[in-house]
Amino acid sequence: MWEWAELLLLAVASAFWPTLILVDVLAFRLAHPIRILAAFLAGGLLTTVTVGIVIVFFLQGSDLVSSSRSTFDPAVYLAGGTLALAAAAVVNRSRGRPRARPSTRPSPAERAVAGGVAVAFVAGVVLNIAPGVFPFVGLAKIAELGTPTAGKVAAIVGFYVIMFTLVEVPIVAYAVSPARTTRTISAFNTWLDRNGRLVAVVVLAAVGVYLVGRGLALVA
Repeated sequence: MWEWAELLLLAVASAFWPTLILVDVLAFRLAHPIRILAAFLAGGLLTTVTVGIVIVFFLQGSDLVSSSRSTFDPAVYLAGGTLALAAAAVVNRSRGRPRARPSTRPSPAERAVAGGVAVAFVAGVVLNIAPGVFPFVGLAKIAELGTPTAGKVAAIVGFYVIMFTLVEVPIVAYAVSPARTTRTISAFNTWLDRNGRLVAVVVLAAVGVYLVGRGLALVA
């Protein structure tokens, strides 16, 4: 049961990866953000689920999670936690910088939302080949689950559905109540624009500390 709770924690934390937050903020500035978000989500889910299945069954077939679990688990936790803390430090340093970009070259996230539906789909594929630190820790844990193949595939899909929550919820809300959602999303986007990077720093740092602590506990 604890393994599933840990996977849920990692999936929720993955939703706050800075790239996903930035895509949300930029898309919500458009007049019609839902088509862009839906295309990005389709590309993202296609990529993450496919890559996730490949990684899980590669790990399972490599005997890493069975014969070397005593060294594999601590290494995964320590590497994931260290990278998360490093990412938190990088994002934290960027918080004080002005948002205006003096360069005429847009970021990948800006190109994703400004280029239309097709570009957003391709960006969903490309930007989510490596969608942060926590998914890879989660995939390593899924590979260790004592469940049949169908259960592991379902865990992978569920993990990424949770990871894309901040993209999925506006799409569903628009389908149910477009007018109300427009007002709510406008207010939420203003908050997210101001606080998104702070939220990302807190989540990355907190879960990074947890992962490092877990790794050290397993080593001891």
